[in-house]
Amino acid sequence: MVTVLGTRRVFEGHVINLRVDDVRYDNGHRSTIEVAEHRGGVAIIAQPSESTIVLVRQFRPAIGRELWEVPAGKLEVGEEPLACATRELIEETGYRAQRLRRLWSFFTAPGFCTERLHLFVAEGLTPGEQAQEADESIEVRSFDVEEAWRMVVADEIPDAKTQIALSWARQDGRE
Repeated sequence: MVTVLGTRRVFEGHVINLRVDDVRYDNGHRSTIEVAEHRGGVAIIAQPSESTIVLVRQFRPAIGRELWEVPAGKLEVGEEPLACATRELIEETGYRAQRLRRLWSFFTAPGFCTERLHLFVAEGLTPGEQAQEADESIEVRSFDVEEAWRMVVADEIPDAKTQIALSWARQDGRE
């Protein structure tokens, strides 16, 4: 077990806050731990058919490249995951869903970050117009699930949330 002896905020931003915790372990050792605080977000599995999945392509400045990913986005302050998933699906893809079903949640990098993503499946899709925000430039495309998985294996889709979503889709949604 770890006891937090003190916390110091070092940065507050729009996407993350950074803090440094002074901790003591059960064995008496003390250390400082850097933590990136994030409100969390959602990721959506949108399949127009059983064999296809909708991916979006956008530039990710943190890694300096474009990525194909499942639709996803961060929670706004006080926003429920279901409301966020509904909003992000429309914004990024234009699709509307008759139903969004929550599967589970997962931490993206628990060694240093509090970000938790809630994974949803969009059912009963109807195509529509994207409602991108001003700072977004997103390409939308439906992929054959197996084609997208081959891209994962070829290291062309290195995004973890998308790999998780594709793993689920390849299992025909069995839980």
